[in-house]
Amino acid sequence: MLARRLLRRFWVVLAAGMLASVLVVSGADARAPSSVLVYSCGPGFANLCQVNANGTAQTRLTKNGSPTVYAMKYLSPSLSRDGTKLAYLLGYHLYVLNRRTGKRTGPIARNAMLARISPDGTKVGDLEEFPDAAVPLGWVMTACVFNSNGSGPKAGRNCEGSTGSFGFANDNRLLASVSDQYDPTHDRYDKAICLLDPVTSGCDSFVASELGHDLSDPALSPNGQLLAVTRSVPGQIEGAIALYDDSTGTLVRTLTSGPSDSGPVW
Repeated sequence: MLARRLLRRFWVVLAAGMLASVLVVSGADARAPSSVLVYSCGPGFANLCQVNANGTAQTRLTKNGSPTVYAMKYLSPSLSRDGTKLAYLLGYHLYVLNRRTGKRTGPIARNAMLARISPDGTKVGDLEEFPDAAVPLGWVMTACVFNSNGSGPKAGRNCEGSTGSFGFANDNRLLASVSDQYDPTHDRYDKAICLLDPVTSGCDSFVASELGHDLSDPALSPNGQLLAVTRSVPGQIEGAIALYDDSTGTLVRTLTSGPSDSGPVW
């Protein structure tokens, strides 16, 4: 099942620091530039750890994660650009931690398969299952967006389009992996990265595509010039990490050789 495969991925975030349910960072530390890796760790990848980019100060941030009780697994960490807001999953529940104040908001959603927070920290998104009798499995994955502070009815929930992966653009709009060109070699439609229309839930415009490859897990660079994606053989959700020019959609370079890499995050 796609949802289970998504959640087995090894999530890594490059950021200034990160949560445990008890970790609070204040002042300058919360605004520090990206300097540490945060990742899933321990038995069953049930907890969160961090390590400095030079390999020092490896630290476990959470200790109560359970490798056998899914509801007690910490997953899918995602930080705002300034490092002050952290989105993460605890089982299927979506939370946002304000690292300056220590306030935790949530669960904002209770059926979440992925956590992503917008660059400015005001929006948080997840993937959720929706029933659809027209597809073989009877359900589709859809990207939903909420107010990260939980304000408004249903925290401002707005589900914007069916996709297996998504990320935020720098203006808080959604970039998503959707079907694009027909690939005669693989007899299927390859996945490309599109900018979703928040009103129609369809594709406003395609940002990057490459015949013969599926592109997923879009992550836009802080300067808005480069789009990092998972570039895979059609039908696979793991492959190599690659960079595309966000303005032209052309391949700039592949960063890893794969074939089991996925989920890039700036």
